[in-house]
Amino acid sequence: MRISSVIVFVAAAALGAGTGTRAGDQGPAQPAAPKVAPVERGSLTVTVERAARVEPMRGVPLRLEFEAFQGQVTVGTVARRSGPVRAGESIATLVGKDFERMLADLRTQVEESRQRLAMQREEQALQARQSDAALERARLAARLADQSLALHREYESAKGLEMAELSLKMSMDGLRDSRDELAQLERMYQGTSLQTETKDIVLERARRSVERGEVFARHAARDHQVFREIRHPNETRRIEDQAKDAALALEAAALGDRLGEVRMMLDVAQAERSLRDLERRLADLESDGRSMEVRSPADGYLVQMLRDAGDRLQPGQVLAEVVDLSRLRVRGTLNADAMRFVNAGMTLEAWFPARPEVRATVTVDEVVMVGAPEGEGAAFAFTGVVQGPDARLLPGMEARVVVRSTLADRVLVPSKAVKASMGRWTVRVRVGEGEEERAVTVGASDGERTEVLAGLEPGQQVVVPDA
Repeated sequence: MRISSVIVFVAAAALGAGTGTRAGDQGPAQPAAPKVAPVERGSLTVTVERAARVEPMRGVPLRLEFEAFQGQVTVGTVARRSGPVRAGESIATLVGKDFERMLADLRTQVEESRQRLAMQREEQALQARQSDAALERARLAARLADQSLALHREYESAKGLEMAELSLKMSMDGLRDSRDELAQLERMYQGTSLQTETKDIVLERARRSVERGEVFARHAARDHQVFREIRHPNETRRIEDQAKDAALALEAAALGDRLGEVRMMLDVAQAERSLRDLERRLADLESDGRSMEVRSPADGYLVQMLRDAGDRLQPGQVLAEVVDLSRLRVRGTLNADAMRFVNAGMTLEAWFPARPEVRATVTVDEVVMVGAPEGEGAAFAFTGVVQGPDARLLPGMEARVVVRSTLADRVLVPSKAVKASMGRWTVRVRVGEGEEERAVTVGASDGERTEVLAGLEPGQQVVVPDA
């Protein structure tokens, strides 16, 4: 560079002498020589600072979550504001609209359900005893009917037929005896000297006996026919039907006993389920009543989110949060430059604008490798654990995380020498007395110097624009 400048200076002097320019005369203005800088190999220290937010690693949110109560809930009193809190301390008192009335009604329903269940169980026991008695009567009736049928088949049927035959035979025998007696009397009194009146009386009596015998015999024959053809078969069918009816009645009684037992068991089971449901609802509602007094679940720092008494609350709303200040982390994003160096387990420095005197060490525990759009680049979410957090750090504070790394033995050029246009980087390289534009691949930069990954070699000269 010095040799070229000397040559230019000598040539200009000779030109001035040849044209007769006097000393002190000012010739035409010469353009300033462009600034150049060598391409060097060296170390590059990159520093990236990113904003993050302090948050607790462990916290217990207190939400408006009731098990049974679905009515309107408002803030009664706010007992504590944000600050250190001990486990069990009252934080706030809530008020549920018509809560006490609902609780009293549900307790009454539970008691009524218990009484109804007790009544059903007593009715079940009574019905069981009645069913047992009815079943026993049906068994006895069936047994007696079977005995009657067996007795009829084994004895009474044959006896009835035999007695009917005997009765008919007795009637017919009586008729024959009466006729024989009449005939004998007529022979006896024929040609006798007995008084006519006596003879007439005896004969008339015998004739009347024969007449009665004929009537009895005629009816006996008809009765015998009716008995054999109608009465005896009907009696047999009646006894058989009675046995069948008794057997069916026993089967029906047994079935009714089983069905009644099942039906009563189902009714009692339903009543028990209803009682359990009511008792569960009552337990949940009583638990909701205890939840109306909001208390701290653990020692820690209370972040109060309730404002004034009377404010209406929504289901699932966070009422407060008790956080553990002994374990904090920062959550933020990294840009593409920082992502060149950061990985899980790496230790970073952090400072806090609200507490500039506080410094902390942050250990990266998670880096999301998929970025989200941020300006012309991308942002990658990360979290880091604050090591030994200072008591002056509180959740919600802004943190500044510093990523610093030194790259050794890198090809470097002044950052002003690099021109970027539509994703393409170029530099102007000094070649002899002229320049040429050359595409390069760039890497990290500290703002003053930029790493060149490809396109240049150490010792080359690059043009550095003034602006």
